[in-house]
Parts: sequence; C-alpha cells; structure tokens
Amino acid sequence: GPCGLRFRQNPQGGIRLVGGQTARLGAWPWMVSLQIFMAHNNRRYHACGGILLNSHWVLTAAHCFDSKKKVYDWRLVFGAQEIEYGNNKPVRAPLQERYVEKIVIHEKYNIVNEGNDVALLKITPPVSCGQFIGPGCLPTFKAGPPKIPQTCYVAGWGYIKENAPRPSPVLLEARVELIDLDLCNSTQWYNGRVMSTNVCAGYPEGKIDTCQGDSGGPLMCRDNANSPFVVVGITSWGVGCARAKRPGIYTATWDYLNWIASKIGSSALHAIQPAT
Repeated sequence: GPCGLRFRQNPQGGIRLVGGQTARLGAWPWMVSLQIFMAHNNRRYHACGGILLNSHWVLTAAHCFDSKKKVYDWRLVFGAQEIEYGNNKPVRAPLQERYVEKIVIHEKYNIVNEGNDVALLKITPPVSCGQFIGPGCLPTFKAGPPKIPQTCYVAGWGYIKENAPRPSPVLLEARVELIDLDLCNSTQWYNGRVMSTNVCAGYPEGKIDTCQGDSGGPLMCRDNANSPFVVVGITSWGVGCARAKRPGIYTATWDYLNWIASKIGSSALHAIQPAT
C-alpha cells in the first residue's frame, strides 16, 4: 500500500518522549521496536526505534549496535502501541515479531562523533503489512534538506525523563519544530558538533524532546493534512533530554537516499518516495 499513511488520525491540538502524549493505535504504522534478546531468560528489552520501509527492511540508527552487533541479539516488533519491557512471551496479534537476518551499518559510521549514524536491518521472515503495520515514506531526491521552519513529529518508546529507569511502555508522540542548523551549531548551543547531514529539532527552551530509547526512530513531516508523512530524520543524539538549547539531533534521510538505494534496491526506494 502507499507509504506514510496513518490508520488512525489523532485529533489535532494538545499534542505536547519527554513532554509527549500517547499515540493512538495505528497512528504511526511504520514504527518498529528494536529489542535486545537475552538468551538466558528469553526476555526482550526495547532498546531503539526503527522505521519500516517494506516487508524486508527496517531503517534505524547505527549507534544502536555499538555494543550489540550480532543478529541473534535482536528481535523486531511491528504494529505495537504498548510494549512490555522484559517480555518473555510471544507477541499477540495484531503485533508481529521477527528476527534480524543482517545488520547493515553505514560504512563510514563514526562511533566517536556519531557521523553517518544510519543502519538497515534485513527482516526475517518478511513482515506482512496489514492492520497497524505499513511502510513509512522517504524524501524524494529532489526534495532537498527539510525546509525550516516546519512543525514535525517524533515518536518512540523512549525514556519520559532523562534518568528514567526504563522506557515508556506506550508509544509516545510529540510535535517538534525544525531548527536552523547554524543556530543549532552556535556557541551556546552545540558549538560545531552538528553536521550538515543532520537535522536539528525540538524547542529552544527544551521541554519536549526525544530521549534514550527513542534512537533510530523517525522524525516525520508532512506538507499538509492530506499529504503523507515523510521520514526526514532518524533519531540520533542530543545532550540530555528536553534541555534548553540542546535539541534533538537527527540523521537526515535525504542525505542517505543513495546509500539506502544501494542496499535495498532503487525500485524499493522509489516505491516509498511519495509522488509530488
């Protein structure tokens, strides 16, 4: 089916995941929970978000695999709104759980400065789209970097405050503003640490932001209420969560379209680029 379409609309307004609100079932059908699998107790622990591209591929952040690099350390959960941290039972429909066949980390990913923080996961067996599960859109080649200013959304099962003991059990969403990279890189802000391949989003005063456990999830924008959501960024890093002048830093998907195409195939990429 077409990419970037929600199954359930949230009524607009009141959307304030630090400072997030609960996402409705089917609001973000391309949201994937990347869970670390512990063989000794058969339990799975949410660690990162991901973006479903098609039945075979999930887009996420490379830094999610800094310490867990093996495919059998991971499980993927699709179609979820609530997740149980440390679950040891099979997921119930309409959720689907899958293995990872391979982890493809960007060849130039830099563990020190988080440059090229992008990765792809091959899903096995392929996941079927259906109730609450569907592909996200990626920008077209001609789109260019996301336009500023623009109000977009983030979603994830991450910490709801900086030092929370565990991720949020329910999928949260929040509205964020895209922030000019030059402002984001200014002395009082990130002082040159943000790269041209990043997107900066949040609020100058903080309060609403992605946090630990949201990594790898989507930053999503749409032109108007009738157009599909396009994933313009992958949650990458930040200093703390929801702090003033420390907004979230995202990997810009537009800069990596050729890399994605080289891994999943050009026709697969084309299928999830909305017609403009």
